[in-house]
Amino acid sequence: MSEIIRVSKDVKEKLVRIAAELQLSRGKRVSLNEAVEYLITFYEENKKSQKNAQLLFSLLGSAKGIREEFERSRREDEGSS
Repeated sequence: MSEIIRVSKDVKEKLVRIAAELQLSRGKRVSLNEAVEYLITFYEENKKSQKNAQLLFSLLGSAKGIREEFERSRREDEGSS
């Protein structure tokens, strides 16, 4: 079952360009619906990878803090010797 959605002329032109690029890369006709599906999939995958990147940066930040604390502790130990 299909639905009607309204988009601005500018958005439609951009969607048609995306569909045309997909057609070139896939070598077959691509509907506007397929272009929208592609954009949704791209968004969902990017959202997941963005969460993974945030987790990685969080872990790296923790590791950096641990390393800095280790270095500070080592300097203190060397200074008290």
